[in-house]
Amino acid sequence: MLGNVIDRMTNNSYKVLKYMYSRQISDSTGEMYIPLSQVEIAEIFGMSKITANKLFKQLRDDDLLHPLENKRGKYRFSDKALIILKNMEKLENQLKEEN
Repeated sequence: MLGNVIDRMTNNSYKVLKYMYSRQISDSTGEMYIPLSQVEIAEIFGMSKITANKLFKQLRDDDLLHPLENKRGKYRFSDKALIILKNMEKLENQLKEEN
């Protein structure tokens, strides 16, 4: 039930960020990155490629997501995105404790 409330209260931007956060891997230097392309996100979330492209553009414009240099389909979160994700996770945990 709680998951349904959180899903209804958040938009696609947050849902995509949260999914991408859960799929991060580390490179040879230990830096975390997301190996998911816009096409893969579109397929996973049942959206068009155009919608996914607009979403990724907005995430970049909002300084939440940065493409890795010369690497298609690989991204890194900004510090701002990590703060948002960690605070939303805290909120979700608090709501779970209250139920």
